[in-house]
Amino acid sequence: MSIAEAMSKLPSVGWVQEPSPLTALTTLARHLGLAALHVKRDDLLPGLHGGNKLRKLDLLLATAPFKDAPRIASLGAIGSGHLAACVAAATALGKRVDAFMFDEPLSEGVLENLAFVASGPSAITFFGSRLEIAARKPSLVLAPVVDGVPMIPPGGTLPAAVAGFVRAAFELRAQIDAGLLEPPDVVYCALGTAGTAAGLALGLGLAGVRAELRAVSTVERVFATDRALHKVIAGAARWLSEHGVACTAAQALPVRIVRTQLGRGYGVPSAQSIAAVEVLRSEGVASEPVYTGKAFAALLADAARHQGKQRVLFWSTLRRGPLPHDVEWRAKLPPRLSRRLDRATTPRKLGRRLFLLGGAAALGACAMPRFMGYREIGWTGAVLRSWEAEVLAAAANALSGVPEVAGLVVAANVDRYLVPMSETMKGEVHQLLALVEHGTTPLALFGARFTKLNLAAREAWLLSLNGRGGLLAQAYQGLHKLVMLGAYQEPASWQALGYAGPWPPVMAPELVGAPYESLRANKGALPRARVAGAKAAP
Repeated sequence: MSIAEAMSKLPSVGWVQEPSPLTALTTLARHLGLAALHVKRDDLLPGLHGGNKLRKLDLLLATAPFKDAPRIASLGAIGSGHLAACVAAATALGKRVDAFMFDEPLSEGVLENLAFVASGPSAITFFGSRLEIAARKPSLVLAPVVDGVPMIPPGGTLPAAVAGFVRAAFELRAQIDAGLLEPPDVVYCALGTAGTAAGLALGLGLAGVRAELRAVSTVERVFATDRALHKVIAGAARWLSEHGVACTAAQALPVRIVRTQLGRGYGVPSAQSIAAVEVLRSEGVASEPVYTGKAFAALLADAARHQGKQRVLFWSTLRRGPLPHDVEWRAKLPPRLSRRLDRATTPRKLGRRLFLLGGAAALGACAMPRFMGYREIGWTGAVLRSWEAEVLAAAANALSGVPEVAGLVVAANVDRYLVPMSETMKGEVHQLLALVEHGTTPLALFGARFTKLNLAAREAWLLSLNGRGGLLAQAYQGLHKLVMLGAYQEPASWQALGYAGPWPPVMAPELVGAPYESLRANKGALPRARVAGAKAAP
């Protein structure tokens, strides 16, 4: 019996019957200089909202002690996709879930997962942090059974679950053999509890797909070591051998753990991951900024090294949404967790002006030292300060799409546009430019102000503003409109629009080549075409 045949005989609930589809990102691959770029879409697996947890639970819940247990227990953050998958699986199988949770930063996705878990057949216990769990109930991390209930560790990373991704690698091999894609040179996936990466490393090795596997860490280094990853691979190889699939850990592909995208830590989006989410969204591929966003950000950052020859596969581990929930789901939360949500989600009335003023004040402490060190550019604008002109010039380089128009020319055009505007409008523009220039550190953890970043970092910062939604997205959109207004006043930009110039031609020779201000009519002037009885404008 071949390894592929032995893999097909592994115990399973039957939730993964068909391969997840592949999406070719042809335009993005061309832009990045890659030979090919595909996404393996586990978010489109049909069962239980899809995602990588579906593959794990499909095998795990078909084995002892979980198969016959009326209850299962597991641990994760309050917005854990793993806990959401456990509740979906328990609902389908008529089981209940003891959901042990620790805190993490709130986001729309976190609240969606939490609402789904609370609405299902679950009993929730809340801890303030992972350290509190270690101090108060270490059995949640160490014991296979907690209070008489079989325990699934965080992420579902047990040998049987990891085997679900070994099987997924053979699924990819079949798609390659069917001509749906050429064998990839590099495969990217997110790394949390290591189950996905370990299963792919062993499975791709067994299936003969000789790619470089890059696992992008979304957790702190202490939770994602090479030694721990190898231990997970070895455990899966032993389990497979016990279930009729002859293999050893030595047959696994080597894994490179990428640690450059963690940002401030687990559960916290970064500017790069938010920008990566926007890039994927523009290609019609859903993602989120904590796992898949950070993994794809690593792919984008590495693209320059792959240019010309590399075929790249991105394995999306996302679960599909939106998840349903009860209207009164908060009533099921432990009081401590409920109070935590109340503090964080109580709405505050905040208008655009107050937001910009408050943001400028909050940035003051970190921004004041960074108002120094600007170069002398000979700026003579009427409204914008010299450093503000530099911010607009740097934004124009990142946003305008017309490199033929110099950034300071864009700034000069915007300055001229602002001259007749109200003082209120001018004040908001000043505050907007301060937010863009100095918000890079408190909002995105960049070590430098906007004008000191390289072009890629500028683009990531601006995309992250837009991706955050609300007033920050409005700030991005306001900046984008100012840049477009300044850039497309210049004839050098018209070719990018397919615009050949004014038509019909200007009939007044004295206005040919005249600056913008000369086109303003003098107070009281009559139209050029004299109309009988016309009165002068007041």
